[in-house]
Amino acid sequence: MHTRKVLKSVAAASAVLLLSTACLEEGGGDSGGGSGNTGNGDTTVEIVFGFGGDQSKAFQASLGQWASQNGVTIKYTEASQSFDTLIRSRVAGNNLPDIAFFPQPGVMMDIAKTGKLQDLSTIVDVNALKSTLVPGELDAGTSADGKIYGTPMSMNVKSLVWYPKKAFEAKGWKEPTTTEELIALTNTIKASGTAPWCVGIEAGPATGWPVTDWIEDYVLRIGGPEKYDQWVKHEIPFNDPVVKQAAQTFEQLTLTEGNTFGGRSSMISNAFSTAANPMFDNPPKCFLHRQGNFITQKGFFPDRIRESLDSEVGVFLLPGTTAADKPVLGGGDLAAAFSNDDATKKVMSFVTSPQFNGGTKEGSYISPHKTFDASQYPDETTRKVAQLAYQATVFRFDGSDQMPGAVGAGSFWKDSVAWIGGQKDVDKALNDIESSWPK
Repeated sequence: MHTRKVLKSVAAASAVLLLSTACLEEGGGDSGGGSGNTGNGDTTVEIVFGFGGDQSKAFQASLGQWASQNGVTIKYTEASQSFDTLIRSRVAGNNLPDIAFFPQPGVMMDIAKTGKLQDLSTIVDVNALKSTLVPGELDAGTSADGKIYGTPMSMNVKSLVWYPKKAFEAKGWKEPTTTEELIALTNTIKASGTAPWCVGIEAGPATGWPVTDWIEDYVLRIGGPEKYDQWVKHEIPFNDPVVKQAAQTFEQLTLTEGNTFGGRSSMISNAFSTAANPMFDNPPKCFLHRQGNFITQKGFFPDRIRESLDSEVGVFLLPGTTAADKPVLGGGDLAAAFSNDDATKKVMSFVTSPQFNGGTKEGSYISPHKTFDASQYPDETTRKVAQLAYQATVFRFDGSDQMPGAVGAGSFWKDSVAWIGGQKDVDKALNDIESSWPK
């Protein structure tokens, strides 16, 4: 249940099993139920989704128990390597599933324009959702005219900074609560003789995407959700002053001489998947690493660290400009319905409710609902990540995942690498990305 850039990165780095590389499973036949019928007595509901591996197994196990108790048969169509292609072709051929879980709001909104998605106000209790969801979670699934086409059934949290708990606390350092405090902590760590940050942006053909998360985080913090939304929609240019300020904040924290382990040039060759691991050397080679909550899954932190996660790893929210400012950048899967029959409504109501457990014990599921029973999370670290998200002043979906592919998965990556590598300064990189935006 992660964004497309992580999926592409992991696909390129085949040793990292973030998402399944299993072949597409379409089940038996093409009897997609997305006909828009109501009360037709059909109790089979097809769900198309784009996550695989342990996440898929955990999700199916969680939903399967409920389905068997409620007289519903679920047909699972897993497309972990080709979700966009599959769902677009199914829509084009009018071979519609009943439900799809969209990791990219932009793709979902494109399909909503075809008129084949249901307005969820006729399917789920929108007011109830608004009362329990993290603020801003519904925005990504809401059209300009106010219709809701997608509501989150999972959440991933990107605005996180990880640190080696024992070594960090032994130094007497405290988690920062503002950007100013984070800069001060960075300087304190450097003065102690150790590089503050662990940063790696290598991801095969998707190299550069970790930088986009940094920039998005700081656009959200500096410009607030209004400027962030305008930037993502290209209502303000890519090289707007707020974006430059965001890039300069990243530059100050990580590109300043001595601030990143291995230096600026190593960031491009340092794999994003293992960039945090030098934190756990004795003594640590760096102390801070900004990355999403997926990093606690197998294939990222060393196994010995994962086995003692709560005692070995600390985490805090990437601070805002004030202690009260707690914006969260993230992602997740938006549940959308092509059908509005009774069985589909029952499934949609369940998977978008605080009662749905997407497999917290087996996978990395985090509920988007503030009222979710946090005792179901497998460890204190996950509970803290969830609590940080639930305390958010605002939530925004990953920006580059909503931009045109030529930018969000193209020039934004490429020009970020050129900037980090020193071939371009920040102004040149931002201007070139702006020029690449499709006319």
